[in-house]
Amino acid sequence: MKTLTAREANQNFSKMLAEVERGETVLITKNGKTVAELRPAAEDKTKDPVWQAKYQHMLKLMSEWEDTGYRVGKITEDDKYGDAP
Repeated sequence: MKTLTAREANQNFSKMLAEVERGETVLITKNGKTVAELRPAAEDKTKDPVWQAKYQHMLKLMSEWEDTGYRVGKITEDDKYGDAP
């Protein structure tokens, strides 16, 4: 993983892009703080490790969610057809 300042990234964008194309991840900093991460795009999002981690986290949260369902009670003829005579 390579780290560049915003200025270096701006001045050497073509070189940085070529490195990313070869599989390198580049962190871009501004005032000493990381503000961006440039990494190769996965052709299949499901194989992207960041996407996969977030997907697994979502599945975990969904499995922990209490399934209470939605109860509407007994449906009457008026509920079905409204106030028709």
